[in-house]
Amino acid sequence: MTDLIEFDPVDDIAAGAYGRPGERTFVIQARKGAAVLSVLVEKEQVRLLAVEASQFLDRIAEEEPEEPPSAMDVGGAVVREDEPLFRARLIGIGYDSERGLVLIELREDAADEDDEDPPPPPDEAEGRIARLYATRAQIRVMMRNGVAAVEGGRPHCPLCDFPMNPDGHICPRWN
Repeated sequence: MTDLIEFDPVDDIAAGAYGRPGERTFVIQARKGAAVLSVLVEKEQVRLLAVEASQFLDRIAEEEPEEPPSAMDVGGAVVREDEPLFRARLIGIGYDSERGLVLIELREDAADEDDEDPPPPPDEAEGRIARLYATRAQIRVMMRNGVAAVEGGRPHCPLCDFPMNPDGHICPRWN
């Protein structure tokens, strides 16, 4: 049985990280009223979602020009440390043209990746699904802040391009 969580529309939505560089936790967070949803994601998922969402929104804007962002949309929501409800294994993006809202869908795949059994049919899949509806401006700000979080991690070694820890780095190119 699938557990569906829907924020339609969100009050705030954010992508980012909390924690020390090298030990950060990346999440997508949404708020609707007093309810807050945190979904664990990988750093690369945030980077890829930013690229895909930007291209997706640019295609939509060709047919339906965007409204200028409001003052509330400019800064965007901030990710706060919170216990994630689940890990997103699949992330989708869609658009409801009648309402002018973007859908971010986060899916938890309940089947273990090491299972040898075939996955259950989609209507029998287990796990959580979060559907978050937001304005295009909210999504653009979310992705801009998410990219800043991805790029704000540990500096990369100029020799090997691996991330350097604050307490030192053993570079494989020095061997």
